[in-house]
Amino acid sequence: MATLQKIRNNAGLAVSIVIGLALLAFIMGDLLTSGSTLFNSSRTNVAEIGGKSVSIQTYQEKIDENIENYKRNTGQTSVEQTVMDQLQDQTWEQMVRDVVMEDELDELGIGICGDELFDIVQGNNIDPQIKQIPIFQNQQTGQFDRALVIQFLKNMELDPSGQAKASWTAFEKALAQEKINQKYNTLIEKAMISTTVQAKKEVENKGLKVDFDYVTIKYNTVSDSLISFTEKDLQKYYDENTEKFKQTEQREINYVTFQVLPSADDDRETLKMIENAKAEFIQTENNEQYISLNSDIPFDGTYYTKDELAASIANLFDSEAGTVYGPYKEDNAYKISKVVEFKNVPDSVKARHILIRSEAGIDAKAKADSLLNVIKKGGNFAELAKAYSQDGSAPTGGDLGWFKAGEMVKPFNDACFFGKIGDMVTVETQFGAHVLEVVDQSKKTEKVQIATLAQTVVASSKTYQNTYAQASKFGASNRDFNSFKTAAEKEGYTLKVASLKKEDKLVANLENSRSLVRWAYQSEKGTVSEILEFGDFFVIAALKSVQEEGIASLNEVKVDVEREIKKSKKAAYLIEKMAEASKNASSLQSVAGNLQTVVKEVVNANFAAYTVSGVGFEPELQAAVVTLPANKISEPIEGKNGVYVVQVKNVQNPTTVDPTSEKNLMARSYRSRVNYQVFEAVKEAAKIVDRRSEFY
Repeated sequence: MATLQKIRNNAGLAVSIVIGLALLAFIMGDLLTSGSTLFNSSRTNVAEIGGKSVSIQTYQEKIDENIENYKRNTGQTSVEQTVMDQLQDQTWEQMVRDVVMEDELDELGIGICGDELFDIVQGNNIDPQIKQIPIFQNQQTGQFDRALVIQFLKNMELDPSGQAKASWTAFEKALAQEKINQKYNTLIEKAMISTTVQAKKEVENKGLKVDFDYVTIKYNTVSDSLISFTEKDLQKYYDENTEKFKQTEQREINYVTFQVLPSADDDRETLKMIENAKAEFIQTENNEQYISLNSDIPFDGTYYTKDELAASIANLFDSEAGTVYGPYKEDNAYKISKVVEFKNVPDSVKARHILIRSEAGIDAKAKADSLLNVIKKGGNFAELAKAYSQDGSAPTGGDLGWFKAGEMVKPFNDACFFGKIGDMVTVETQFGAHVLEVVDQSKKTEKVQIATLAQTVVASSKTYQNTYAQASKFGASNRDFNSFKTAAEKEGYTLKVASLKKEDKLVANLENSRSLVRWAYQSEKGTVSEILEFGDFFVIAALKSVQEEGIASLNEVKVDVEREIKKSKKAAYLIEKMAEASKNASSLQSVAGNLQTVVKEVVNANFAAYTVSGVGFEPELQAAVVTLPANKISEPIEGKNGVYVVQVKNVQNPTTVDPTSEKNLMARSYRSRVNYQVFEAVKEAAKIVDRRSEFY
């Protein structure tokens, strides 16, 4: 009974322990899963900068912000991949600078207040970048006008899209940060000075010149059989020079490409398609519309002389309107060309205009029409252009000078070349509304306009599938590096090689091949990839080698170490040999005779120079000759390419030493490097961990 009662009394405790252990196991299991925010928060971090974590969300938000700024500033609605890559890199550099400099600037108390920002935007010390913006320049004088800045700031709130304010806010933020960086750099620059002693020594070094004779024996003339070394020598050299063997992270891949090219069947099908369209093309009256709907090449409304036509269709100039030629093949496309019409058109036109840009709250066309009416009633075109035109031609009264066909946008071009001298009209383009006057035209010549229907020969889905099947068969049969390489050589495929850094965006010329770089950094050595597609290529890659950042192992750099050991052993051998040859020698000629070589001469050797004339880059020799006494045979000097024995003949010291200009020059040189080198030093100290390659 006592035992049963004891069990009953402790049951609650036992159950609690079991439940507690179960809950602990559940919690730990959850923490260790991929969804755990405690153990895996680092998986959402794109970087560690100066001990601060930067999340991928924060980085992406900054990228998106810069993309929107780019779109607003360029007027584009989409961004090409190459531009996207540039914006990502710019965002990274901007983010790194902001983070690494934040603590530095806070510690020094460097910032910018509202009054300062006002001063550089619309005050007495306006930033040069603002002065260069065209809309802030007086159209009559071409000079910066602060009133236009104030007017813009007042009116930007009226923009219903909010784009004007957003662009300005981003621009103002950048100006403020640039001002803060300038303060920081100026603070450092003020400490960058050179002393009189330094400057005097530099002047002396630049003015010091030495004439000397020398004999030398190069290392490459010494047989390897004359020296010996052991593994212990290699290890000792490696241990003493590990800094020389620092390496960056890198991956080396071999890869095979399978290009999707149109087959003979694809070529025949394309020809058949354009032949079937020929009758309809001949009958159509609206050539521009038909081409835009059915051709792979857009309609070209330009009028050409016979000499300007491609050789394949030059004979059409001697035909009549409506004449058709083709199909013919040119530039991997089958084409049919039709003569649209002949016209007498000038080669060039002289014109002037007044541009009214399409901006928020402004009806550009109405304003242009109003100005045209003023001109037709006697208004002075040039004066009105100076007062109202919103482009670079305003100061010259809107004069555009002479230009050829195609140099202006189409509506503007057509009004100039198909109008007549003296015509004054309004024309709308993507830039706004123009008041246009045709001032003069060159002599008109007969030209022809030709409409060309084109069908490019492209690979069909069948060809695509056949190429994919070929790549798939190769990839499936060779799943390790050795079999991959052997099969590629056996089957006649070109085995291509690429060394990749983590941040690389492209592999060779493969289109949008960033995913191949990511694969290389996420795979193990010897792994073979699945089929990857880049443009017209299927690619299968094998990871040949993995090089991690840090110090390379002795085995990895053994060839380099052996080369240095050999040079060192040969130097010791030659020093001993040349010392023996110099012993009791009365002249350098006798040393040369003992060594069975010749004496050579150097004139005006200068310590400040990068190389020695006739010798090359030999800093040890260069440093030695400017310190040796004249007319004395030197001890052997170990150089980079050989061992030297020299005899100084003449030393020319600078007669006067005025260090003032050199002192100023050295100080300017120090200061010129501040902007780049200081930031690089701060960045290096921040110990940045870049994980972008895991996300992009």
